[in-house]
Amino acid sequence: MPVTDDFLKRLPSSPGVYKMLDPKGTVLYVGKATNLRNRVRSYFLKHGDERPTVQYLLSHVDSIETILTDTEKEALILENNLIKQYKPKYNIDLRDDKSFFSLRLNVSHKFPRLTLVRTQKIKPDGERYFGPYSSAQDAKVTLNFIRKLFPLRQCTDRQLQTCKRPCLNCQMRKCLCPCAGKVTQEEYGRMIHAISLLLLGRSGDLLKDLKVKMNDAATELRFEEAARLRDQLTSIERTVEAQNVSFFHLKDMDVAAIIKDDPDVFVFQILSFRKGALLSGESFAFRNRALETEEALAGCIKQFYSAASFVPKEILVSLPIESPELIASWLSELRGSKVVVRVPSRGHGAKLLQLALKNAHDALQREKHQVGVEKTLDRIAAQLKLTQRPLTIEGYDISNNAGSDSVGVKVCFRDGKPDKTSYRKFKIRDYSNQDDPGMIHQTLTRRLSHRDEDPLPDLFLIDGGKSQLNAACLALRESLGQDAPPVVSIAKARAQGADEKFFLPNRKNEVVFPKGDAGLHLLMQVRDEAHRFAHAFHTESRGKSVIKSSLDTVPGIGAKKRSVLLGAMGSVKAILGARDEELIAIRGITAMDVQRIRKHFSEKLPDSNELDETEQPSVFTAENLLR
Repeated sequence: MPVTDDFLKRLPSSPGVYKMLDPKGTVLYVGKATNLRNRVRSYFLKHGDERPTVQYLLSHVDSIETILTDTEKEALILENNLIKQYKPKYNIDLRDDKSFFSLRLNVSHKFPRLTLVRTQKIKPDGERYFGPYSSAQDAKVTLNFIRKLFPLRQCTDRQLQTCKRPCLNCQMRKCLCPCAGKVTQEEYGRMIHAISLLLLGRSGDLLKDLKVKMNDAATELRFEEAARLRDQLTSIERTVEAQNVSFFHLKDMDVAAIIKDDPDVFVFQILSFRKGALLSGESFAFRNRALETEEALAGCIKQFYSAASFVPKEILVSLPIESPELIASWLSELRGSKVVVRVPSRGHGAKLLQLALKNAHDALQREKHQVGVEKTLDRIAAQLKLTQRPLTIEGYDISNNAGSDSVGVKVCFRDGKPDKTSYRKFKIRDYSNQDDPGMIHQTLTRRLSHRDEDPLPDLFLIDGGKSQLNAACLALRESLGQDAPPVVSIAKARAQGADEKFFLPNRKNEVVFPKGDAGLHLLMQVRDEAHRFAHAFHTESRGKSVIKSSLDTVPGIGAKKRSVLLGAMGSVKAILGARDEELIAIRGITAMDVQRIRKHFSEKLPDSNELDETEQPSVFTAENLLR
């Protein structure tokens, strides 16, 4: 309803939740209150809440809706649910609308497996969940570490039921092979218990348990199992010693800190300690102009633990939070036992809080860098008339020597940084002359043929002028039709101090960035990286070509014998300088092979046309690359 004096007077004094809406009916903010009338009226009193952040929020509010509850705890739970439903602009959103990553152990199965799942909230399905993790990468690292330590099954339940023979993991001893009946349910269950201990951070209990099981297995003459347990024990001890940060207390606790960077940037940091060891650390940066730091910290804690699979006995916070008794009561209900929320002033707690604040400041610097990258990408989008920020840019270049040994390459930049796992090399086929546009067309066409497993970028950057740009556009139209991502070419400045020129499809005049523009520097970095990668690949290909022409053309000497000869002698020069007896003594080399080598080089060497002219002064230079 519209906010009028009459509306404020008629508000109930019971617990509940209120929603603030703008003129379009969009929910801007969701809050809870023990007394709705007092809470909502406090915003609009003449000498009420005069904080600039609150006044900024109220300037956008057109109406307020309320929902009554029986208790304040019910209001807290309803507030969390409504925030997830409406995602209000001025409430806390730690994960930018993304779901959480957790590890799921389906303990209801006879032979459980550990999987990575993405979920908004842990499901009450009776399975065990570990997390949440702030990124898929963190969860995958943990999952891979567990799989290296424990031979856990990785096949699906359906595959396990229909399996007729052991899989490759069984043959590689990376699985205990429940599909083949090679492990009992009891033995497999002991491994699952060990995995649970490790994921809960109870490495001390796990190490003791493994030592007992190893000794029992050895006593009962189960030597293969004892050896496997010994290897697990050694790996875990080494990992715990190298990675865990211990603070010499045995508590399960989380440390939550928040910092604010003017005018509206917050960073929430949470460190999780299990049995005194630092198990994980997560940071979340977000923007909110309508909240004060204490309110933001309370909102972060409510959102984080509403989806967490584990709530510790104690949570240390950097500031007094709003409604601490209520939040502690809610957390206790989630845990099933008492949870304490407090602000430490001295001792170990204060030291842990300083560590959390240090991590928060580090995360803030990363956030500022990311903001700088986003501004740079926005500059590129504005200058090149793109419809969206080019988060992924692929750069292409060609390298050849008068048309010979031609190669093309793709480099990839994500969020302004090179992603070398996405780099690709292409050996140009069927081009004997120096046709750079044709080679660009072939390179793009072959790259686009893999678009199903290699998603397309937001921008294609071609090293060259209009002719290379036209060839790239043709390849994109042939493969993608009219739905192709934008493409632009960059022509290197011809004279010192001249501007780099960018050519766009269907535009006569080139685009020139201002001097010192951050977007220009990033595009030049992509172009230079593509040029470096192409040159390195061409040098490598050309070297192999030279090597092949000098030895592989010997009749009767194939790749295997060439490798044996070069492995034993080091170079062709050494081979030609060696005595026949020395060569025949090499395993696999016969007297006939030696005769063929002597005859070939005595005929070919004086007037060889197989080598590039730049290699003629030293025929064996390329061969020495294999030393």
